[in-house]
Parts: sequence; C-alpha cells; structure tokens
Amino acid sequence: MKRILYAGSLRAGDNGPDRAAVFEAAGYGILPADRFPHIMSGTRVERSIAARLNIGRSVNAFNRMLSEAARTESYDIVFVDKGVWVWPRTLADLKRHAKDGIAIHYTPDSQFLENTSRHFRQCLPNYDLCVTTKPFEVDHYRAGGAPEVRLIQQGFGKRLSPVPRCDIPDHLRSEVAFVGHCQPAYARVLEPLSRRVPLAIWGPNWPAYSEKNRWARACVRGSGVFGPDYARALSGAKIGIGLLSKRIPETTTTRTFEIPACRTMLLAERTDDHLALFDEGREAVFFASVEELCDKAEHYLRHDAQREEIAEAGYRRSIADGYRVDQQFADILDWLEMQGDARPAMRS
Repeated sequence: MKRILYAGSLRAGDNGPDRAAVFEAAGYGILPADRFPHIMSGTRVERSIAARLNIGRSVNAFNRMLSEAARTESYDIVFVDKGVWVWPRTLADLKRHAKDGIAIHYTPDSQFLENTSRHFRQCLPNYDLCVTTKPFEVDHYRAGGAPEVRLIQQGFGKRLSPVPRCDIPDHLRSEVAFVGHCQPAYARVLEPLSRRVPLAIWGPNWPAYSEKNRWARACVRGSGVFGPDYARALSGAKIGIGLLSKRIPETTTTRTFEIPACRTMLLAERTDDHLALFDEGREAVFFASVEELCDKAEHYLRHDAQREEIAEAGYRRSIADGYRVDQQFADILDWLEMQGDARPAMRS
C-alpha cells in the first residue's frame, strides 16, 4: 500500500481529517504529521506570533517533527495542507525521503493575498502539484514557480450532513445563523440584519466585539462551533448566511457548500460563481445589498414551505454536482494516478 505523509492540522472534527480520509478511501495509507498540537503550544503571545508571522518555537518544533519523520518513517508521497510553516529545507528533506519523490500542496484558503508566508512562497518550486480553491490566485502560483497548478472547489467534508432536528440542542438552534470570523465588513451587514430578524453568530473574535458593540450582545453565541456541534448549528438554522471576505476578491466560501450540505437554505452574496453553483431562487437565495438581504431573510422566515423547498433543492444539487470534498479531490487522485508509480496498491 502506498503511504502518504500528511502534514497539516488534523484536529478531530475539523476539515483536515476529512481530506486525509479521501486518500484512505482511495487505497492510500496515511502517516499523520499533525500541526494542530504545535498551533496550540506555547503562551498566548507565542501562539499569536506564530499565527501572524510564522516564526517561533512552535514553528521550529513542527519542522523538527517533519524532518525526524523524513529520516525515520517510510512513506511514498508528501501532502502538505496549508504549508505556511513548512521550511524549504524541511520540504526538501521530506521529498528526498519519499519513495516516489512527489510533494503536493493544498489549501482551501487564499495563500498569497492572505494566510501567506515566506516559507510557503520559497517552497513553491519544489512542490510537484499545487491545488487551490481560489481562481484569483492561480496566476500567483504560476508566477511563484509552481510546476503545476490545479483549481478545485472547496466543497464539504463527510462530517457535514443534515442533523435531525430532534438531535439538535436548543442552544444550537436558530432562525438565522452566521458562522465565521469577525470582520468589519461582516459587522456592517449583520448589524442591520439583527434589527430585522433573530440572528445567531458564532466565530472567532465575535465575543470580544460584542463587549464593545451593544447590538451584538444578543446575537453572539460563542467564538466558534466545533466537531459535531458545527453540523448541528448549521442544520439547526432555518437560514444560513454566506458572507464573503472583502480583504480578498472572494466569490465563494466554505459555507457556500456546507450550509446546503446540512439541508439549510443558503442566503449568500450574489456572485457569478454562486449563480453557477446554485439556481437562484430555487436552490439558494442571493442578495446584492443589505436591504435585499434583510427583506429576503424576513420573507423566507415567514414562508416555511418555500424555504424548505429551496433548502432541499440546494442539498440535492450539492450531491448531484459533486460538491463533496471526496468528489473534488478526485482531481488530485487522478493526477497521482497519472504519475504511474504513485498509484496505490489495489486492495484485496
């Protein structure tokens, strides 16, 4: 059996294990190199510096762990998930000891305009394949020296599926829900929405924001929802709001796929990509202004049958058109198969 050294955050309940599971289902073994314990190590200041500047003891320890795995473990292929911490010499070690000499980089995020690092940029020419979900960054990968770049959708993992309402606790049920980081652009949209409909918000930095902004205190329910509670919170909402970052030219986001995957009606910003993914008014609902968002949220909260029909159609479209992570990762598996010796041994 071919073995993939998977370097990335593998915290249970997050998306990393879903991605690793795709390779396992295809017949590959996984050698985990989990970044999450290193992300959480050190003092609060050290964690902040590591997250913002990609330096510090946790970054050093992660690279030492990878280099040790290169020397002592047996594997065939290297797969790096969000490689902002991987040093060029570490990647060279990993690739040199990989039996097939193949290294792949994947990220669902922007990794040039945001979430970037000098380590990642210096590593680009040494990856054999770079996979991104951001069409506006494909040219950045090529300009940075990536030998081959492929574009896929973010999709949704196997942990995202509709949760029966009887299995959703009251604190995870809501009329309208937004799950995501606190950004000023999001607050400018959600504040007027909160005056028109009951709104629940989960995400990093929202609790601190609510301490200084009275409107948010009745809405913010926590700094995030994790593990099984994430699917429960999305499934427990009648409407899920999809907002796009204004720091980058984003046209879809993870919630684009995850909200319909939970049989919840997606109410998102109108973009060409959103319109291509879901039929407007039949499989999802879109808006171009705060007023349109508020009007449509009010309308669909009053019309249960319409809302539920759209939610069900969005769910069916997600399954039929291959928005699951395993369906999107089929492109990576096809690429590996084309490499010849990188194909996994057939299971008996």
